[in-house]
Amino acid sequence: MSGWKVPLALAGLRWAWSHRGRAPEPEPRNPGELLLWGAAGAALGVAASALSERRRSGLMNGKVVLITGGSRGLGLQLAREFGFGGASVVICARGREGLDRAVAELSGRGVRAHGVVCDVTDPDAIEDLLDEAERHFGRLDVVVNSAGIMRVGPQETLSDDHFRQAMDVMFWGPFHLSRAAVDRLRPTRGTIVNITSIGAYLSVPHMLPYSTAKHAWAALSEGMAAETAGTGVRVTTVVPGLMRTGSHRGVVFTGDPEREYAWFALAAGLPLVSVSAEHAARRVVRATAGRRGFLVISPMARAGMAAHGVAPGLTQGAMRLVGRLLPDAPGDVEERPGSEAGQSRLGRLVGAVTVLNERAGRRMNQRSRVERISQRNEEDTP
Repeated sequence: MSGWKVPLALAGLRWAWSHRGRAPEPEPRNPGELLLWGAAGAALGVAASALSERRRSGLMNGKVVLITGGSRGLGLQLAREFGFGGASVVICARGREGLDRAVAELSGRGVRAHGVVCDVTDPDAIEDLLDEAERHFGRLDVVVNSAGIMRVGPQETLSDDHFRQAMDVMFWGPFHLSRAAVDRLRPTRGTIVNITSIGAYLSVPHMLPYSTAKHAWAALSEGMAAETAGTGVRVTTVVPGLMRTGSHRGVVFTGDPEREYAWFALAAGLPLVSVSAEHAARRVVRATAGRRGFLVISPMARAGMAAHGVAPGLTQGAMRLVGRLLPDAPGDVEERPGSEAGQSRLGRLVGAVTVLNERAGRRMNQRSRVERISQRNEEDTP
């Protein structure tokens, strides 16, 4: 029994038990009868959850979904969830090794999957990617812009190239792919799904390239949603909050890498602060199937957006306070990926607290330390 079947079954059992003494007959019921009522309640709960599971498994029957950044992280979990919903999936990434591993894993789960090596920052590769998706499965219904890259550190430790790289992956990539996909999605009344971030609406200190690019991406997504009205194409803007995807392994930390890693891994891995990638992916698939225009995934993200909308000055003051609490730029600036920074004593201590995020990293095909060092320039996903 998976997901929420167990709690629902137990709720049915509890309901049956609470009604055990409400029968009109005066004599007490024997234990066998009580067990029978309990079993009936449990069976009712399981049947209801199984019906919901069957409905969920057919949400995307016959659809073809293209997902950028689909070899790891949220992109990979989205491929799993769309596949479970009955869709065929095309995933793309820059690295062949991780892509092949992801396709093999998806195929092992019974998902019809195809991998394409593609750099979303190359406009010339976009048309080839769309052609390959349509050629392989015969149609295209959904394009999910999920590829991303993240670098964490004080802004004075980041170069102009770091900002350009973030914009190339998280603005120009979705820009070129979305514009090219619109005409192809008209015949199927398809959907473009843009995975933005709470960072698009509430800029977090030490993540300035990421927040800048995500802000531009969100503006692009909302603007395209308005301009595609009447075309049959839907644009869905997704705003996740912090998610447990194991991304802390692939993020590059600058300045004081060990301390930067510590605060980021804690924020991304605590259960009450972050949500699981599985939960986020289910929400995205349901929103896509329902042709929703806007989705905010976590309560904390919704609260942050509301606070910024109502009191932008107050939230700016709060971010200034956060900025003062984060590590200062040291005299000797260092740069290390999370797979290395997490090996320090502080990193291991944080890892013991954020065990859920460590487990998520293994489930989400995040790179090991050796892979991260040898493929330093490969694209990351959030």
